[in-house]
Amino acid sequence: MSLINLPYNAYYLSIIDHINMETKNYLNRIVVDNPNFRKSAGLLSMIAFSLGNIIGSGILLLPAVTASMAGGLTPLVWLAGGIMLLPLVFVYSQLAKMYPVVGSKVRFVNVTHGKVLASSVGWLYLIGTLFVVPIEAEASLQYLSYIFPSLWSNGSPTLAGDLVEIGIVSAIYFLVYMGIRTQSLSVNVITYTKLGILALYVALVGILAFHPSNFTIPTQSGTSTFLDAIALTMFAYGGFRSAMVYAGESKNKNQTGKAILIAFLLSMIVYTLVPIVFIGSLTPEILGHGWGYVSKMSAPLTQSALIAGIPVLGALFIIDGVISPSGASLIGAGDISRYMYALVKVGSAPKGLGKVSEKRGIPVIPTLLSLLASIVLLFVSPTFEQSIGYLIAAHVLGYATGPISLYVLTSNRGYKAISMVGFITSGLIYTWLGFPKTLFGTLIIGVSMLVMAMINRPVKPALWYVGYAMVLTTISVLVSNTIYEIIATLALAPVFFALAIKSAKGSGEVEA
Repeated sequence: MSLINLPYNAYYLSIIDHINMETKNYLNRIVVDNPNFRKSAGLLSMIAFSLGNIIGSGILLLPAVTASMAGGLTPLVWLAGGIMLLPLVFVYSQLAKMYPVVGSKVRFVNVTHGKVLASSVGWLYLIGTLFVVPIEAEASLQYLSYIFPSLWSNGSPTLAGDLVEIGIVSAIYFLVYMGIRTQSLSVNVITYTKLGILALYVALVGILAFHPSNFTIPTQSGTSTFLDAIALTMFAYGGFRSAMVYAGESKNKNQTGKAILIAFLLSMIVYTLVPIVFIGSLTPEILGHGWGYVSKMSAPLTQSALIAGIPVLGALFIIDGVISPSGASLIGAGDISRYMYALVKVGSAPKGLGKVSEKRGIPVIPTLLSLLASIVLLFVSPTFEQSIGYLIAAHVLGYATGPISLYVLTSNRGYKAISMVGFITSGLIYTWLGFPKTLFGTLIIGVSMLVMAMINRPVKPALWYVGYAMVLTTISVLVSNTIYEIIATLALAPVFFALAIKSAKGSGEVEA
């Protein structure tokens, strides 16, 4: 295993798409995938991987949850969340052009900052994604219980519900096991069918049952609740990077960045229009209980369609409510085995876990292990609403590495400026999640770095990251929900950004 350091401080004049050409060619030589991975996913599939993860169960439940927090300002919450993420979306779309490899979200960190930081980020993503599959399975079960009440009782699954959840999770991993062609086809069908149903909802309910006066009903929520609602949107929007995980299995690797941008812009449109129509459809009887009552709706979009007098559309949402979260689970289940492959490539997991089946074209052993882990987590993970904050924390903390890596690898000043904005934005979002959610992500980073230090890996290039996470966690404890939280983050984030750039020192990859 060779250690390779990029010439970080020697940028060249020759640029393709504003990305250092020599660096790009260098990366193509040292960052390679196992040839057993199959190049079967087209542009529509790559868009679906990101879009399907963004509009998973989030589109079915979060418009109601955010409406209970922000009232008539909910569409602005989703718009603000999307706009805040745009710099990060741009950063990762550019990295996707440079790194069209399997598990690239982990591997580009290795090239710029070495194995310890890449491993910490990889485990952060892996652990966060492991919880996605059982949580999305629970979301499917909640909608299914609308038809079969015996599956759900007193806020949790019954024995029959548990068995159904196990069946859902097993079916998801079976599709992943069948390979990228079967998985991408399934994701395409689920994602684009869901998009069609949502388009019908916006058009029909928006015409038949829209009450503009609903948006004038005041809410008791303050600025802090509004910021909490914006942070909550990150559970949905955070799926925009999924296409990167499968970039090495794309028919045209250069289209991954385009797929990320298209998927995110589509999702912003969806998450702005759906809350507008949903809030506009609510009856005086519902809103008479106050905005907080809206989050108690068991199947918000279904009930909204029924209010509009469209039972067929309501039935479609029940079906979609069962299938749609399974689409996000299907993407997440595939992500896990690719993350494990990436961890092998950066030298922090046994090489046997990175073996890619010639017959299936995927890492089979991680797929089977994650199936078992997901089934166990069905019985120990909390409910959907309780879990999403911790999942957001795990993924948002990982956002910070992308801007740093792009800054190091590009010579374009505009891209460097966007990278810094993206880095600061990720810090703001992380502190808004609040304690103890921020502690969850920080502990994962701290423990993984401690383990790497114990096995004598150089931790110096990664120390800024754990320090940054600890500072953000401290801010979320001491000055949460105040203007000082924003001021402190804006003041300290540039300091850690400079430290991260200065500590850039990358590593080569393990052959797997």
